Amino acid sequence: MHRAVYSDHRELRATINRSTHAALPQETPLSGQLDLAFARRGAATHLARSFQSGGLRVRLPRRESEAEAPCAVLINTAGGVVGGDRLAQSLAWGAGTRATATTQAAEKVYRVLAGRAPAQIATRIDVAEGAHAEWLPQETILFDRCDLHRETRVLLAENVTFLGVEALILGRTAMGEELRRARLRDCLRIWRAGRLVYADALRLEGDIAALMDRAAIGHGARAMAVVVHAGPDAARLLEPLREALSVARGTHAASQWNGLLAARLVAPDGQVLRHDIALALSALRDGRPLPRVWRC
Repeated sequence: MHRAVYSDHRELRATINRSTHAALPQETPLSGQLDLAFARRGAATHLARSFQSGGLRVRLPRRESEAEAPCAVLINTAGGVVGGDRLAQSLAWGAGTRATATTQAAEKVYRVLAGRAPAQIATRIDVAEGAHAEWLPQETILFDRCDLHRETRVLLAENVTFLGVEALILGRTAMGEELRRARLRDCLRIWRAGRLVYADALRLEGDIAALMDRAAIGHGARAMAVVVHAGPDAARLLEPLREALSVARGTHAASQWNGLLAARLVAPDGQVLRHDIALALSALRDGRPLPRVWRC
């Protein structure tokens, strides 16, 4: 409870500092670790391992039946990260399991104080033979003067289905926020049977708003996402995905190769991006509704 109250103070103090340029006192960096594993018991999937420390927690909402795939909801009790914070998340799907992992809310990355290291978020996902894994975190919202290094590593067995999304909001446009001085390093890599099959790296530094205004970079966009599907039905899903995105409000593109399907979305703001992500995920999840926390 103390940590959740403290996160409110962080955002308030960051707002005060933007208007007064006053120096803020140093805060203790947050360290959090989460290690989850799903295993099959009979015909159902259950949470077999759940190690939680620091500011990271997990909850499993009640299922309607044992046959329903579990949905693990990851929670950062601090409400966000600042410079020097380190979050490490490890999730494993055992053989034949079917489960979804998401986050309780959008992650917020606040300004870094002078002399602090970047905020770091590292995620490792392991998916064993025959498993069906969904990694569907909600958006990451960047605030001005933030410094984030995020890395996601996905290790797939040969015969699995994986669906993942990584989304970024570059300042809350409804609040008039712009990233005029910030740094982002974001990396997503996927291996299948030990072979690298997908690599996506992004680096933005300095006046990110000005960079995103350039036609060759963002053409005015303030939000972006990548949706990746790996599995034997990737080729079949390409046209349904493109059809679903035909009514997208932002800019999008989708392609398929070698058992992988990837869609990139850019949008003028987070609301449009979320609308378009929902379209893409609906097509790739056979019309199943998004996790409840996405719809709150």
